[in-house]
Amino acid sequence: MYDIERLRAKPNYRAGKWWMSPFNLEREVAAPFVGRAVTLHDVTLRDGEQTVGVAYSPEERVEIAVALDELRVPRIELGMPPVSEEVRKGMRRIAALGLDAELYGFARTLKSDVDMVIDCGLNCVVLQHIMNPYACQSGYGLDRQKVKDRVVKGVAYAKEKGLETVFLGWDLTRGDDWDFVEDIYGTLHRDATPDGLVVVDTFGVANPRAVGFLFRKLSALLPGMPLEFHTHNDMCMANAGIIEAVAAGCSVVHTACNGLGDRTGNAATEEVAIMLELGHGVATGIQLDRLMHVSLMVENISRRVVPPNKPIVGRGLFDLETGIDVDLHRKFADASFDITMQAFHPSLVGQEPVQLVLGKNSGTAAVEFLLEKHGFEATADQVKDITDRVKWQGRVQHALLTDAQFLAVCRKVLGDG
Repeated sequence: MYDIERLRAKPNYRAGKWWMSPFNLEREVAAPFVGRAVTLHDVTLRDGEQTVGVAYSPEERVEIAVALDELRVPRIELGMPPVSEEVRKGMRRIAALGLDAELYGFARTLKSDVDMVIDCGLNCVVLQHIMNPYACQSGYGLDRQKVKDRVVKGVAYAKEKGLETVFLGWDLTRGDDWDFVEDIYGTLHRDATPDGLVVVDTFGVANPRAVGFLFRKLSALLPGMPLEFHTHNDMCMANAGIIEAVAAGCSVVHTACNGLGDRTGNAATEEVAIMLELGHGVATGIQLDRLMHVSLMVENISRRVVPPNKPIVGRGLFDLETGIDVDLHRKFADASFDITMQAFHPSLVGQEPVQLVLGKNSGTAAVEFLLEKHGFEATADQVKDITDRVKWQGRVQHALLTDAQFLAVCRKVLGDG
C-alpha cells in the first residue's frame, strides 16, 4: 500500500520540506558524500561585479556583505582592491563590521596588490595567476619557470604578511599539458605552502567527468592540501562539475548569488546550497530560508532581473497553472501530504506559498477551486464554459489572467448575481 505514512518513513522525504529521489541514497551513488561538509566561498562582490554593466557603490557592497553573513556564508570575497578607490572603500567598511564570515580580498601575485588587501583590513587573500601555458607565453611572454617564480614569490609574500592565502590558477582546464599543472601546483605546495589551491574552469569547458579526474589527480599529487573549485556556466555544466568535484574531494566551492559573474556567470550560491544539502546530504551551513531574501536584494542592487523560472529563487516556481498540477496539488492536500508536488516546499528557501493561477493551460480543478474561493456556485456545464473562456483568454493575451479578469469571465457565464 502506497500511502503518506509509507512515504514519511523514507529518508528522501522530509515533511513540509522536500521530496527527493530515493535513488540518491543508493550506496554506490551516495558513498562519496556521506558525512561530508563543503564550504561555500561567495564571490558576488568580486566576480559578480564583473557581470557586464553591474557596479556596486560602497554602501551596496556593505549591504550585500551583511546579507551574505546573515545567510551564514562562511567565506565572502569582497573585491579586488586595485580596481578602484571606491572598491577599497567598500572593502574597508565591511572589514570594520566584525562579521562572522572569513573575508577575502582578490589580488594578483604582486606585492603591491597584497599590500592593498592588508590596507583594506583583511587577513585573507585569493591570489590569482593564469595557468594556461599557451596564454602565459603568447599573452604575457612568460615561460614555465617565470610563472613558477611569480606565483611562489607572491604566495610566499602573502604568507609572510600573515595572510590566509589561497592560490587560484585561472583557465587551468584549457591547457593540454598536465605536467605544467603538476609542476606549478607541486612547486607551490612544496615551496610556498598556500592554505588552499583552486582548480578553475574559467570558461566552463571541462565536462563533469573531467573535473572529477582533475581533482583525483591533484588529491593524489598533493595529499592534505585543501582543494577548491571555481567554475563558470558557459556550457551549462557548472553545477554538474561541482558535484563531481565534491565527490572527488573538493572541500570549497566558489559561487555567486543569482549566478552573477563574467559572461554566463558563476555557479549560483542558492542553487549549489540546495543541490548539495537536499540532493546529496552535504552540509553547507547555509541558512536556507534566507536564500530568497538575499536573491531579491542582489537582484535589486545589481539590476539584473532573475527569470521567474530560475531554479530555487524564481518567483514563478510555485505558481501552478496546468490542470494536472492543480488537480494533484488539491488531491495531495486532501490526502494530508505535507508538501507540494515540487521538489521542495517554498518556505524552505523563503519563497511565497504555492499559488494557483489561471492561463491557457488551466483545467477545471483550478476553476472549481477559485469559484469556491470567491463564493460562486456553478453547474458542471458552467464550469466547463468558464474553463474554456479562461484558456482562450490566456492564449490570446499570452499571459496569466488577473483576478479581475477571472471575475469578469464568471459574471459573463453566471450572470451579475
